[in-house]
Amino acid sequence: MKINHDALLIANFQATTTQFGQLYFSYNLAEDQFSYISPAFWELCQESPERFLVEPDLLLPLIYPEDKTYMAQEYQKLRQLRTPVQLEFRIIAPNQTIKWLSLNAHIVQHEEQDYISGWAYDTTSSKANITTLQKFNAKKDSTLEILSHDLASPFANIQGLVRALEDQIKAGNLDVDQIMSMLKADAKRGSDLIRDFVNNEFLESSQINLNKERVDIARAIADMMNNYKTGTTLIPKNFAFIPSQIPIFMQVDELKFMQVLNNLISNAIKFTPDKGTISLVLEDRDPYILITVADNGIGIPESLQATLFDKFTKARRPGLREKKAWA
Repeated sequence: MKINHDALLIANFQATTTQFGQLYFSYNLAEDQFSYISPAFWELCQESPERFLVEPDLLLPLIYPEDKTYMAQEYQKLRQLRTPVQLEFRIIAPNQTIKWLSLNAHIVQHEEQDYISGWAYDTTSSKANITTLQKFNAKKDSTLEILSHDLASPFANIQGLVRALEDQIKAGNLDVDQIMSMLKADAKRGSDLIRDFVNNEFLESSQINLNKERVDIARAIADMMNNYKTGTTLIPKNFAFIPSQIPIFMQVDELKFMQVLNNLISNAIKFTPDKGTISLVLEDRDPYILITVADNGIGIPESLQATLFDKFTKARRPGLREKKAWA
């Protein structure tokens, strides 16, 4: 009995890709139609792949509306630059569930014809997990800053009280002087400890490699600013977020990027008086994103602006309540 090894290999390949939920495809650019779609298409899209082989335009309604322009741009980029693409997008299944797919594609030649070949897989669950972690991380950053602000003020009050008591003490009581010195040292140590804790957390996480993903940055910033707004009883400032549109997508490491924004807001808090306003404006200036953080505080002296973004900048200075600022 003669064994068709090619047919056996293809059958095993199809069974493996179907079991692990990976979709493989090949698209003939000259004929504008698919030459192959693996059976895993059903698992991802809840649609039979056969009819898409003949009518590839039927795929368009499956793509999430906000992702269609992005997909069209990436498709043109692939055809013009002929460089591999890796992207994430959403689809709407017939049962109206929204799924995230990760797609890898490149152009190959076969018998003097160009094909787009690649694979896709479902990342919905991992996306949901990452989103949950990012929300907790955003809450953590905001909470740390609020905690720092809330606890640093009492320590500053203790220091002020100690100074006042020192001025009132006329007699040279050594024991009292020692107690006063200990109170001052402990109060300052506690205040510095809180600030160092926040700064070290930022520095340690900044050493990790970048993990860029396509992110709705408008949504992420809105979540962060809402966290600050809910803490206005502890931080008596007005917080405003002004996006040019929603959503706004960009390729970015969300965790680190949001830490940077939290740091900017943190510095604005230190140099803005109570009842002052801190605003964050987000603008989509395709192909760039412009983010502006502004406040009506005391501003940055011109003499410090030149070194503001140095790694070990000399631009650090006390805030309005003598709190350290991390530039």
